[in-house]
Amino acid sequence: MVRLSALLLSLAFALTACGGGGSPQVTDPTSPGYQGEQRRGERTAEELYERAQEAMQRGNYRTAAERLENLQSRYPFGPYARQAQLDLIYAYFEAREMGSAINAADRFMRLNPQDEHVAYASYMRGRANLDRGNDFLTRTFDIDRRTRDPNAIREAYADFQVVVDRFPESEYADDAEERMVLLRQHLAFYEMYVADWYMRRGAYVAAANRAQNVIENFQGTPSVRDALGVLAEAYGHLELTDLQADVVRVIEMNYPDHPALRDTLFSPGLGDASSVEDDQES
Repeated sequence: MVRLSALLLSLAFALTACGGGGSPQVTDPTSPGYQGEQRRGERTAEELYERAQEAMQRGNYRTAAERLENLQSRYPFGPYARQAQLDLIYAYFEAREMGSAINAADRFMRLNPQDEHVAYASYMRGRANLDRGNDFLTRTFDIDRRTRDPNAIREAYADFQVVVDRFPESEYADDAEERMVLLRQHLAFYEMYVADWYMRRGAYVAAANRAQNVIENFQGTPSVRDALGVLAEAYGHLELTDLQADVVRVIEMNYPDHPALRDTLFSPGLGDASSVEDDQES
């Protein structure tokens, strides 16, 4: 997995040189460079921004976020506004405040819908959602997060999809695409986890529906193999012999060593979570 920490940090400082450091304060509210009215004794937008960068460089990300929020509230216009919005996403992400990072990304995209840095905001939103999927209970009790509610994972997938579809030439596209492959496996695994839960309780129609969803929407993932086995067994319990025979033929053609061809009862091998989990953490 490509690690982008250095790249993300460099982007956080990328527009600083374009900010017009040291230029005279613009006092005309109709001017594009207007930074807001400065009261006596207040720090300028440039000073606030520099203090936020100092905190960021020291690794004090919560302090940096507070200073960037202060900058945005005092000087919502001018050359530092957009960069402060971008930096805030990164600061909250590094401070492990994922909800705030997502809100900051949403705010940037809402205010700058055509900006090229929407790629960065979408990518960081995906990273934050991915981390959000690894919640307190999962970390504390070493629970396989693929068995947890995947709503945050679905959102992360959608965020990375924006990067790949809208910004295929961006520096984030390759990494986003790699993560999407892993997240599809994660989501397919969850569907099979639920299908297995239904099978164990005799809810064969519900299990078959989950397995069918994997076959139709998660082609190319390892879970398709298990989905075919569950579907064959569920159809058998439901006495849908023609449908069961069709599924068995597909299994024979594609997975001749499939355990469903030998065993009357089939239970999906939910396998080792480590490969997907380790890659998602990077």
